[in-house]
This record gives sequence, structure tokens and C-alpha cells, in this order.
Amino acid sequence: MPAADFTTMADLRSSLIRKALSYSIFAADANAPALSSPFDGSGVLQTLPEGYKAVGFTTTDGITFSGDLSTSDVESGQSASPTRSDVETDTQTAQWVPQETNAAAVALYDNLPLSGAEALATIGTTTWTWSRPLTPPTLYRRLVFIARDLNKTTGEAIYIVRHFPSALRTGREDEQWTRTAEIARGVTYQAYVDEALGTDSRTWIDGPGWRSLAPKSNEVQSVAITGGPTGGTYTLTYSGQTTAPIVYNATAAQVRTALQALSNIGSGNVTCTGGPHPGTPVAVTFAGALAGTDVAQMTGNAGSLTGGTSPAVVVSTTTPGGA
Repeated sequence: MPAADFTTMADLRSSLIRKALSYSIFAADANAPALSSPFDGSGVLQTLPEGYKAVGFTTTDGITFSGDLSTSDVESGQSASPTRSDVETDTQTAQWVPQETNAAAVALYDNLPLSGAEALATIGTTTWTWSRPLTPPTLYRRLVFIARDLNKTTGEAIYIVRHFPSALRTGREDEQWTRTAEIARGVTYQAYVDEALGTDSRTWIDGPGWRSLAPKSNEVQSVAITGGPTGGTYTLTYSGQTTAPIVYNATAAQVRTALQALSNIGSGNVTCTGGPHPGTPVAVTFAGALAGTDVAQMTGNAGSLTGGTSPAVVVSTTTPGGA
């Protein structure tokens, strides 16, 4: 087994640390369409299906996703630790505290319909009144939570979308009226399995900023020797620096050694395959510190090649870097 470079092995990527810089909660009745995909094929966020209403402002505590996980253990006399353990329950809940007195916040708190004939009146058009049902109904909801983050390099949006296709109110906080704070109606909703979707929760991450995190291609340049030389040397120039002479029949390893000797390339920043010259081109792949970037194209000088017919060094880019 080869020795490991811990930094490479650890694969630490700060670009994958996500924050909910802004977020929103949307709720719909159980007869509204479930969310099949919040993005199109290119990662653009799409409008939610008909029937979803925004909950609006919440307290700075945001949304807390939690749950209950319980297991059943088998204990044996010959072992100090369980000899078998199985998951019995694994539930997920979402808790938040709305600050707005709007139709969605009130309906979720007081267990009222969000749409239809029994839904709350449009705010501001007439007297707004609602009554809690005499017998509390079991109203399942569809919930969508959307968080927005940014790609720190490009500034483009990254969206995290979580969908509870079937959620039931399992808790609510006290509604307090006081001169010093807003009227808030905190609720907890538990996710239940939706039979059509076969899950109680589905999460997506996408957006233009997410697509920008895709690994960039490493540039590949082909070095070919034409004219069938039988002796001599040639050189390669990269960003103003020229290699030491390279023999006409160099192997891929010899080309790599010559390029890595340049201070603007350095050790570990190119790999070479193919060859040997002059019959077979050598493919130079820019890696390491030059990985995923659009590097300068090399040029070749065939002035010291001998024999053959008008020998030349032809360098071409077969895979652009950074794409």
C-alpha cells in the first residue's frame, strides 16, 4: 500500500460548507400536487405547484429539523455489548415559529384548511375571522422548505429544497400577546410516508452555484513529431519558459521530466502518456496546481531535429482546461 498524503486524503473542501443565508417555508393541503422536482434539467429553480402558500417571516431560530430514532437491541450473556441492533422508528420533524399573522401561519397553527371553501379569507378584503373546529380534524399537509446559499467564488445561488409530502401537526407553542414582541405561532410538523412517493422526506440540492462546483476538466495538449526525423532534439516552450533539449525519440516520461523542470510548471503538475516519439504523439495533461485551468498552449521548436523530411513539432489542445 503506498504512503498517503494526509491533505489529499482528507479532501477538505470549504466550498461544500452550506448555510441557509435565506430560506422560506411553503405549505399546501394534502390534495395539492406533491413536489416531483423543484429544478429543471439545467438546475434552474421552478415555480411550486398550485396550492402552496408562503409562511412568511419566522424568528431567527429558523427551521429545526429533528426527529426520534429508536433501536431494539439483543443482549447476550457472552457479550458486554449488544449482539444485534435493529432500527424500530426513525421519524423526522420540522419546527419553526412564524412571525406574520397570515393565512398560512394561522391555518398551520389552528389546524385549518389552506385552500377551498373553508380556507381563510384573503387578508384586507373583508373582516377576517376563523373558528377552531369543535372536533380537531386530522389534516395532513404538504410542506416545502427552501434554503438559499451562494457559491462564494461565482456568487451564484445554491438551493437546498426539502419536501415533506405528508406532514401532520404534532405540536404547537404558546401564542403570547405582549407589547414587547410579535404575536408568534410556533408549530412542529412530523413527516409521514406518502404512499405514492414511497418516502416521508425528499431533499434536493441544485442551482447555478451548485453546477459551478462541478470538477473542471484538466487541459490536455498533444505533442506530435512530424517529418520522420532520425536524430537530434527539440524543445517545448510554456508561458515564456523553454525546456532543455528533448531527444527526437523521447518517451512520455522524458517529456514529463523536461516539462516539470520548468519553474512555471513544477513537479507533479503534468502527466504524460503515449509516445515514444517520433512515431506516436505524447499527450500532456496539466494536473496538480494546474488542474482544471485553461493553461497557455505550448509551442515547439524543431530546429535541432535531423533526418527525415522537414521535421516539425506540432502542439495541439485536445481537451481545453477549465471547461
